[in-house]
Amino acid sequence: GQQARGQAEAFNSATSIGSIFVTKLDGTAKGGGALSAVAATGAAIKFIGTGEHIDEIEPYEPAKFLARLLGMGDLETLLKRVEEVVEKEKIKVPERKDLVAGKLTLRDVYQQLEALEKTGPLKKIIQMLPGAGASIPDEQFRVGEEKLKRFKVIMQSMTKEELENPRILNASRIRRIARGSGTSEADVRELLRQYELMQKVLKTIAKGRVPRTGPWAKLLKGMRE
Repeated sequence: GQQARGQAEAFNSATSIGSIFVTKLDGTAKGGGALSAVAATGAAIKFIGTGEHIDEIEPYEPAKFLARLLGMGDLETLLKRVEEVVEKEKIKVPERKDLVAGKLTLRDVYQQLEALEKTGPLKKIIQMLPGAGASIPDEQFRVGEEKLKRFKVIMQSMTKEELENPRILNASRIRRIARGSGTSEADVRELLRQYELMQKVLKTIAKGRVPRTGPWAKLLKGMRE
């Protein structure tokens, strides 16, 4: 923050600053530096960049900026991005009545992982969830992304019947899927455990409740290990 303030003052003395564009806003250090620069120059933040691509530029909104800075997440922006991806890619979203009834298939999970990949890096997505990503090391995000890619490969080795009805996955089917996907039987079983947890979490959310412990906590923990 102090360094950013000094740099902003020096730059402002050489040429007037009309507005500020904060790039790669991926941590509190950069956020604090941006606030210091604003205070030093009197200029306003107009845009923020949360990544390296053009679609990761957003108009600056003070409430959302401070929420990210304080680790409170930004669900509104996350949901907007997800909606844009779903609409653009024509991804089927499970209906609420199906989620309440626990009718989530592995095919649904695969399609949601496709949408997740197109929404942005796992780190950025988790950081938009209130309190979920503030203290997670980068290495755990990398492990989580590798795990999600492995899960997709596993599901690509399943038959249509298995994707629609995971309950039929017995030991011999799991063994065949592991061989076909180049993974282990333990990896396949882990996918099935995460699938069951996801069913419970989405069922709870579909009923209008936001889970902060229980299956939700286990699901996040499973993605980081």
